[in-house]
Amino acid sequence: MRRDQRGYSLITTLLVITVFLLLGLTIVTTAVEHAQFTTVRVDDVQSLHEAKTDVNEAVADLKAELSDPNFLVRHRIFAPDQWDQFLGLGSSSPGEDTIAGRLRDRYGVIMEDESEQYDIPKNQVFLRALRLTKTFNDGHRTRTVKRLVFVTNTPSFLKYALGSKETVVLNGGVYVENGNVYTGQNAYASNATNYVKANGQLTVNSSNAGMPLLSSSSIWYTNDGQLNACGQTTGCWEASQGRFRMKTNWAPRWPTDVPEPAPTIRQENEDFIDVDFDLTVADKLLQASGILPPSSDYIERMESIQEAGDKNSQLHTLVAELSNQWTSIQSNQPDPNDPRKTLEEVIKEQSKTKPLYLDGNSVLRGDVDIQNSGVNQWLIVNGDLRLDGPTNPSTFVSVRGNFIVLGDLTLTGNLRLDASIYVTGSTKIYQSRIERALNNKGVVLLSKGPLDISRINEFNNPTIPTPNLKGYFYTDSSATIYAVGSYLYIEGGLFARGNRATAPDTDINGLVVNAFRGQVNGENGEPDRFTPGSDPLSSRLVVRYRPEMLVEQGTGLPFVNRISLVVDRLEVE
Repeated sequence: MRRDQRGYSLITTLLVITVFLLLGLTIVTTAVEHAQFTTVRVDDVQSLHEAKTDVNEAVADLKAELSDPNFLVRHRIFAPDQWDQFLGLGSSSPGEDTIAGRLRDRYGVIMEDESEQYDIPKNQVFLRALRLTKTFNDGHRTRTVKRLVFVTNTPSFLKYALGSKETVVLNGGVYVENGNVYTGQNAYASNATNYVKANGQLTVNSSNAGMPLLSSSSIWYTNDGQLNACGQTTGCWEASQGRFRMKTNWAPRWPTDVPEPAPTIRQENEDFIDVDFDLTVADKLLQASGILPPSSDYIERMESIQEAGDKNSQLHTLVAELSNQWTSIQSNQPDPNDPRKTLEEVIKEQSKTKPLYLDGNSVLRGDVDIQNSGVNQWLIVNGDLRLDGPTNPSTFVSVRGNFIVLGDLTLTGNLRLDASIYVTGSTKIYQSRIERALNNKGVVLLSKGPLDISRINEFNNPTIPTPNLKGYFYTDSSATIYAVGSYLYIEGGLFARGNRATAPDTDINGLVVNAFRGQVNGENGEPDRFTPGSDPLSSRLVVRYRPEMLVEQGTGLPFVNRISLVVDRLEVE
């Protein structure tokens, strides 16, 4: 009996050992497989990281190469075709002395020209759309890291969603949905918001308007990497002596008792490439007349503008000298032979092979097409211009062409604009909705005088936020924007250079924004019943930067003798 029990014990022991051996083998096998999977996964992540790093380093290399203020002269690049040769475009195997060849050899990054996809007139401008790519294997398939960059000789302000060469003040819950903010001098942010009543009374709103919000990818660039903030609502501003003035409750740090996160603040280390407004207008007038650089006639006329004590007067003199090369139309009598014809009808009948010239104050209320073979031609207005669109929400006036207005400009009603517009006076955008044209191109508007944007979608509280001002708006002067009663959703950008006069209702040179985050209802034409909101898109001023505008207007954009880089988001496919 004991012998049988010893036999059973032996069998049991062997079974237990076998079970534990099998369990051990299973654990070891699983651990090995997991380790192998982890190794593959780590390799995948590392490959992706390396590809991203190489693309970003290639972008940094390209930016460093172009940062030389004398870049074009140093490399003797004076024409667009020379620029393409230097970049190494148009060749399947670019040489090592080209930019494309160098990026390929150093980083394994391929540079492709996508300018034609954006209808860039490559034979006329230095602007290029370049796609930088690098492929990698994630262990399962081949993938690609991509980054689109625009190489341009446009001034720096066109790279930012909001900004000023001087001071930027963001009061209330303005939301920068995409793009960066630039401040050349001092930067301020608060949860207060100010507005002006119909009778002119300056009012500090008592409701918490929210602190400004920037998207996670947006950066606020300042000259010193500092931001002054105030989170005390009514303790931030006061109305005194006809102006909004800052109180003493501002500090060089983000308030700790507000729910909004602090924006990313960085010191801007790149040079700000400025634009001379008068010289830019003179350049457009001359080139529209066929007087091109580097001819002696072009240089002499540009020097006469640059050296003039009164540049505005000299511009009028230049217009008088050039106007005999343009098709002239009298604004008060467009067609002497048929007084029934409207100004729009006469413009439509004219050949667009050369610029059109309107002498006198003008109002355009219908569709206007100033294009020659699909390219915007110039309309020069010697006086004030008003583009007056319909107010019916579903009806628009379509305007295609470039404008130089030697006076003031007013935009009202619903407008579809494919245009570059230069205004030597002031600009007022009043009760207007501005869309891109049906070809999806928008407007770039530059005003030497003040820019006034007011009563846009007043007391409208949209459930689905939709852009209602599609374009880039620049003033060489200062600007104050009120988005309290108004609802502004800008798809493009807004920049106030800050020259000369202070921003309206303030003692600040630059850009001053007042916005409320939430719903605002009106009572007798005045803001009333403020309901704060937490959703960033409930802000009454949303700005979504759109880099495509850098290529849409082609030769209509202001240009400078410097090359810079505008970088879009990195993508992985």
